[in-house]
Amino acid sequence: MHSFARHLVIPWLRAARNGSARNGLARGGATQRCAAAIALGLAGSLGLAGAVASDAVVSDLDPLTPAAFMPGGMLGMQIGASWAESKKNKSLGHLSCQAVEPKADEVDEVCFFNTPVASRLAGAAIHDGFIVRKGDRVVLIGTGISIKSADDPLAEAVVRSFQTQVHCAYQQTGDDVLFVHMPAQRLTAKQLDGYSQRAPVLLVQLDPKTHRELAVLYGYLAPVNLFGAIGAE
Repeated sequence: MHSFARHLVIPWLRAARNGSARNGLARGGATQRCAAAIALGLAGSLGLAGAVASDAVVSDLDPLTPAAFMPGGMLGMQIGASWAESKKNKSLGHLSCQAVEPKADEVDEVCFFNTPVASRLAGAAIHDGFIVRKGDRVVLIGTGISIKSADDPLAEAVVRSFQTQVHCAYQQTGDDVLFVHMPAQRLTAKQLDGYSQRAPVLLVQLDPKTHRELAVLYGYLAPVNLFGAIGAE
């Protein structure tokens, strides 16, 4: 039960309690993580694997709204939506919630869930996942998709399916695919911190150890970077 979600999240929660997860995250640490991710996204070291055309026009410092980025949300939920209402979603079964202690800048609470037997995402079956709260809003939705290997055609099919759902370019580095809309101008640390709290992204991340699971993280840039870093370790 909760095999994917707990494997990804529980180690971080334990580290948060003993303080190690706060190292490098407090007092601008989140900004540094996001800065690194954005630098990768804009640098030539990240190959642009493909793009989905978008008619949305935004200013450099005004990120796409979640509704414009991924109109259908994920599992019938949308980031930025009411936490109380989202927890009533029929896709979420056997909710098990716990507060993040000590308090983190990016998240306040994590809830693990099981999905109904017939639940699917991007054409693939899913069984469990987690949602993350900051304040009274959903800031991250995560789940996992089982694959046979890194070369499993299902992995490519999942990415192609997300291409049709996300109104944004996507970039690929190694085994990870990140859907993100980045401003053209260079951001200051203060601008980057604000942008990371409001910019929606979708990360599809291959388990680096087993190559038999895809983590799918849909949320705002700051919390996705936080949990994505865990999955990469």
